[in-house]
Amino acid sequence: MIKKYIVRLCDEERQLCTEIVRKYKGISQKVRREQILLKADADGPAWTDVNIC
Repeated sequence: MIKKYIVRLCDEERQLCTEIVRKYKGISQKVRREQILLKADADGPAWTDVNIC
């Protein structure tokens, strides 16, 4: 399946997302969104849309 959106985070954005996930542990929407961005990052794990769902 082709990815609908390609996510490319710069180092600063990746660091900010990681800090938010560490600081706000839990199931809040903000943490979930940051986790999804980190998983979808093309320079990171580059998970597919199906895997993220």
